[in-house]
Amino acid sequence: MKKYKTAIVGCGGIGHAHMEGYKKIDEIDVIACCDTVPSAVEYYKKEFNIPNGYTDIEEMLEKSQPEIVSVCVWHLLHDEITIKLSESPHVKGIICEKPMAIGIDKANSMVEACKKNDTKLVVSHQRRFTPGWIKAKEIVENGEIGIPTRAELRVKDGLLNWGTHSIDGARFILGDPKAKWVVGSVERYTNKYERDTPIEDSCTGLIHFENDLQFFIQSDLMDNDCDAGKFEIYGTEGFLKITETEVKIFNKSSNGWKDVEIPLRDGDVAIGGNTNAEQTLELIDWIEGGKKHRGAGDIAAETVEIMMGIYESARINRVVRFPLNVKGYPLEKMIEQGLLELESNERYDIRGFLKRENIDENLYSRLRDDGLSHHEAMRTINEPS
Repeated sequence: MKKYKTAIVGCGGIGHAHMEGYKKIDEIDVIACCDTVPSAVEYYKKEFNIPNGYTDIEEMLEKSQPEIVSVCVWHLLHDEITIKLSESPHVKGIICEKPMAIGIDKANSMVEACKKNDTKLVVSHQRRFTPGWIKAKEIVENGEIGIPTRAELRVKDGLLNWGTHSIDGARFILGDPKAKWVVGSVERYTNKYERDTPIEDSCTGLIHFENDLQFFIQSDLMDNDCDAGKFEIYGTEGFLKITETEVKIFNKSSNGWKDVEIPLRDGDVAIGGNTNAEQTLELIDWIEGGKKHRGAGDIAAETVEIMMGIYESARINRVVRFPLNVKGYPLEKMIEQGLLELESNERYDIRGFLKRENIDENLYSRLRDDGLSHHEAMRTINEPS
C-alpha cells in the first residue's frame, strides 16, 4: 500500500477538519503544515504530531515534497496557492476549501493550471459524501419522486459561505445538471465581510437548469431552521426533505411523510470525520487511474459560476445566461459603482474573530489545552463577553 506524503496549508479551524479525515486513512502520511503565522504552525504541529512546519509554501514544497495538499486558507488566496501547488513536480492532488474562488475567471484558472500540470484538483464540497445526500441521490435516480422539477434552498452567513454547499448539494443529488440562466437580487446596506471578502446582507436567486429544473435559493432572509446541508426537492410524483444524515419522502406509497432508513456510523458528520476521509480516498483512487472525483474542480467551478451569475444579475438588473463572460467579483463591482447604498460605513467581518495575528498565544494554548476547539478559543479571545 502506497502512503501519500500530505501537507496542510492553513492551520486554522477548517485545517482541523481536514486533519480529522486524514487521521482515518492508512494511505495518508501528514508530513508538513504551513501558515503565515508561526505560532499557528507550532501549535498545529504539536497538536497533530506533524514533523515539519513552515511559514513559506515554496520552502515546504522544496523540502517536504508533498504529494497531496489541503488548501485551507481564506477564500481570496485559493486560486494563487492552488496554481502554485499545481506547478510542483511532486504534487499529484489538491483538496481546496470552498468557496473555490471569488470569480469564475479565477476558478477556471485553477482548473486550467491543474489540467496543464496533470494535478488532480478537488474542491472540498465534502458533504457529497454524507449518507443523507447519497441516499437522496439514489432515491431520485430510482424515480421515486418522478421527474425532479424544483429545489428549495435556504441558507445564511452569505451566499459564498453556505450557499456554495447548498447549490453544490442539490446539483449532486440531481445529477449535476447544467445551469442555463439565473436571475438574482441582492441587498447590502451594512459594510459586511466574511473572511476579508465583501458579502451581501441578503440575496435571492432563481437558477434555471436543463430539462426545466429550477432551484430557488435565499440567503439571510429566513434564518430559522436553515442550514448549508438542508433543502427540499420536489418532483412530479413526490417530495424529499434532506439533510446530511436524514431523508424524509412523500410519495404515493409513503402514506404521508416517511423517514427513510439510513445506516449511520460514528464519524458521519457534515465536516471532518468520515466525509473528509472518503473525499480523500476518492482523490487517491482518481490519482491512481480510477474514475473522476465527484468533487472535481471543473464541477465545483460550475457552482462558482452560478453564484457569480446571481450577483451579476443583480448588478445589471437582467437575466444572466451561461456561460458567464464576466471577470472578477460582481458584488464588489456593485460596491465600487455605488449601487449599494450603506446605512453605516463601519466595516465588520462575521468571521473576524478567526484572525490569528497579534492574539495572546499563551491564552490560546491554555484554552485549547482546556478542551476548547480552535473556533471556540478564537471567539473567546477576540469576542470576550
